[in-house]
Amino acid sequence: MSKSRILDSEQLTWYEFNLPLLERKQRGHFSTPPQLVASILDACGYTPDNDLAQVRVLDPACGSGNFLVEAAQRLQTFSIQAGLSPKVSARLFKRNLWGIDPDPISCFLAEMHVQNVIHSRASRRIPFTSLHIHQADSLVLPWEPVVDLFIANPPYLAAKNNDLSGYQFVHRRGQADSYLLFLNLALQVVRPGGWIGLVLPDPLLVRANAARERERLLKETTIYHLWHFSEVFAAEVGAVVIVARKTPPKSLHFISWKRGRWHSKLSSHSHDHVQQSLFARQPGAEFRYLLSNDRGDAIERLRTSLVETPAIERRLAPLGEFLTISRGEELGKESYYLQEKPSQFHTSASVASKQLEKVPIIDSLASLTATLPVLRGGIDIHPYTPPVANHHIALKAIRKPPERYLSPKLLVVKSTDRLQATLDLQGNVTLQTLYLLHLRNYHANVDQLYFYMALLNSLLLREYVYILHTAYKMVQPQIEQRVLASLPVPLVKAQAQQAIIERSRALVHACSGSGPVVEWNEHITALYEEQERDICALYDSALAGALLTKES
Repeated sequence: MSKSRILDSEQLTWYEFNLPLLERKQRGHFSTPPQLVASILDACGYTPDNDLAQVRVLDPACGSGNFLVEAAQRLQTFSIQAGLSPKVSARLFKRNLWGIDPDPISCFLAEMHVQNVIHSRASRRIPFTSLHIHQADSLVLPWEPVVDLFIANPPYLAAKNNDLSGYQFVHRRGQADSYLLFLNLALQVVRPGGWIGLVLPDPLLVRANAARERERLLKETTIYHLWHFSEVFAAEVGAVVIVARKTPPKSLHFISWKRGRWHSKLSSHSHDHVQQSLFARQPGAEFRYLLSNDRGDAIERLRTSLVETPAIERRLAPLGEFLTISRGEELGKESYYLQEKPSQFHTSASVASKQLEKVPIIDSLASLTATLPVLRGGIDIHPYTPPVANHHIALKAIRKPPERYLSPKLLVVKSTDRLQATLDLQGNVTLQTLYLLHLRNYHANVDQLYFYMALLNSLLLREYVYILHTAYKMVQPQIEQRVLASLPVPLVKAQAQQAIIERSRALVHACSGSGPVVEWNEHITALYEEQERDICALYDSALAGALLTKES
C-alpha cells in the first residue's frame, strides 16, 4: 500500500476515532476498512476496466466517505482510460456518486475527501462541481428504483435499545433493527440488474426478526458472495458481507462463502460454496451456509426428521419433553453477594436443605449468615467433569426456588458456541449464564441424567448445535433456551440406554482429578470413542427407522 493511500485511510477515520467509544456505539459509527471496501467494489464489478459511465452509486449511510472515496478513485481512473474530457468527467462525478448521512460533519468530510480525489491529479484540470452528498435521513426519502450500485455499512441500532418507531416500515412489521431498514431500502431503490454490497451485523444470518428480509433477498436477488468475519470493527459484533445482484436466482446457483477472522488479505481466506436454494428451504430462510459441509446433510436430515415426522411414527423427540430447563440467579459474576472463600458461617447443601424444609428462608436467622457454593458460569464447567465451586453466595441473596439448586441437575453453558454439559450432585447455586436441566418425571431414576449428559456432550449434538445455530454469531455466541429444548433425543428403551449410562459414570470418574489437566489413558480414550459410536448408532437407528416408516 502506498504512503498516500495510508494517509487517505487515516484521514477517513480520524473523526470516527476521536469520538468517545460510547458515542460511537450509540450511533453505530464504525467505518469499513478500506481493504474491505475495495474487495466489495471488486465483487460488484465496479472496476475501471468496466464501463462506469452509467453506473449510479449510492451510499445511504456514507459517514466520512469510505465507499465514496474508493468509488471516486475508480471512476477517475475509468475516465482517464476512456479519454474523457475534464468537463465530462466532472459531470460523471456529479451524476454517479451519491452519499447521504444525518451527521453534518460526516457529510462535510465525505465531500472534502471525494473532492480531494477528483482534483488530486494536476494534469487534469477538472472544473469544480458540487457533489450529491447530502445531510438527510435516507430511510424517509421518496425513492425510485434508479440506483445501479447500492453500497453501505449502515449503523447497527438494535430496536430493543433505540426508538425506531418513527419509520413507517417498523409499524408494518413489528421489531426491525436499523440495519434491516437499510436492507429493505436496497431492495427498493436498486433497479433490475443492479448490484448490492452491504456490510451488516451477523445476526442477519439466522435471527428470527430478519426472516422477511432473507426471504426477499433469496427471491429477488442472486447472491454471489457471503463473507462472515469477526474483528472487522471495534464493536462487539461479527460482520457479514452480502454481495448480490437484483436478478432472480437460477435454480442451481451457488453462493461463494468465506468465514474467519478479518484481515486485509481477503483472498487468503479459504472459500466454499452453498446452493442458494438450500437457504430458501430453511424454515425461516436462514443462511446456514455450514450445511454445505460434509456433515451438513446428516445434520439437516436429523433436524427435519424431528420436525416433520408424524407423532405416531416418530423415533426422535425434543429434549424439552424429558427435562425442564431454567436459568440461575440473575446476578453478574462480580456481584458483591459472591464471596471468593467460604465464610465462617458456611452452610453445606445438605444442611441448607434441612433448614429450608423447616422454615422459610426469609425468616431463618441462620440464613442471614449461611452461604452455599456458587458456580459463576462457563469457567467452572467442563464436559463430564464434576463442577467445583470456588465462590459462595449468601442464602439471603438467592431469589429463585432453592430446590432447583439442591436437587440433582445437569448444567449446560449458555454463552458459548459449543454444547457442553456436566452433572451436579453437590447442590451448587448457579448464575444466569448456566442452564439447569431437571428430570420432568420426579419418579425417574437419577441415572437418566447420565444418559442425557452423554447426549449433550456427544460430538454429534455438538455439531448439530454449531452448524444449525451458534456458528452464525461469531462474537459472543449463545445457545438459546429454545435451541436446547428442541435438541433431538432418540426414543429408545431403558435397556438400550444402560451401556451409555455406565460409560458416563466411568467418564465422570475419569474427569474427577484434582489437577487442571486430566490425562486419559488408552482405556479411557477407548471408552470415550466407544461412547461416541454407540450414541451415533442410536441416532442412525432413529433416522433409518423414521425413513423406513415413511417409505412403507
